[in-house]
Amino acid sequence: MKHKTKKMRKFLFTLIAMAVVTLTYSQNNNQQKILNKYIMANNAGTVEAFSQFIKETYNPQLLKKINLTLHIDFYSMVSKDFGQLKLDVYNKTEETPSRLVVHLIKENESLFNKKINPAEVLVVEMDFNKNGPTYLNKGIGVGALICELKK
Repeated sequence: MKHKTKKMRKFLFTLIAMAVVTLTYSQNNNQQKILNKYIMANNAGTVEAFSQFIKETYNPQLLKKINLTLHIDFYSMVSKDFGQLKLDVYNKTEETPSRLVVHLIKENESLFNKKINPAEVLVVEMDFNKNGPTYLNKGIGVGALICELKK
C-alpha cells in the first residue's frame, strides 16, 4: 500500500510541475508575441502599423478610454528616434506573469556588444492584464536606457 501512495504522490507532483511549466510557457509566449508585435510596428513605423498594434494588444477597456492618435504619435516619435530594432532581446531585466521589462537595440548592433551607449538602448516596459494575459493593462512604457540610469 505504501508503494502505491509513493507512486501516486510522485505522479501528482509530476503532473503539477508540468502544469506550472505549461502555464509559465504560455504566459511567456503571450508576452513574447506582444513584444514582437511592438517591434514589428516600430520597424514598419507607419500610423497603420501602430494603430493595428494598439487595437490588437491593448485591453479593450483601455482602448475605449485612450486617445489613439496620441499613442500613435508617441510610438512614431520613438520609432523615428531609435530606428529599426532587432527582434532579439538584448537584455531582460524583469519577467513575471504580469510584467515584462526588456532592453532592445538597433537592428545593426550585435547582441554580443556589451558596451552599447545607453542612449542607444531602448527600454520597453509592458504590464499585462492578469485576467487576460494576451492584453496590455496600459500602453507600453518606452524610453532610452540612459534616462533610467540617471534616476
